[in-house]
Amino acid sequence: MKYKRINFIKLLKKYKSGWVAISSDFENVVFSGKTLKATMQKAKKYKEKLYYFPAGETYSNFVGLFSNANFKI
Repeated sequence: MKYKRINFIKLLKKYKSGWVAISSDFENVVFSGKTLKATMQKAKKYKEKLYYFPAGETYSNFVGLFSNANFKI
């Protein structure tokens, strides 16, 4: 299996805090919000798969991600 490199610095340069929802191809930020719950609420009717990430100044300590259209907080 070949893994795709994702440049989070480039992708998330406009977002210094809060949460973002990224498209399944990891090319675009589709939604953003102050909290994960707010971001997921904005994406509620979006049919495509999304990945949620915390936005921040650095991603050196970032461990994982989750994705699930039916995920509830």
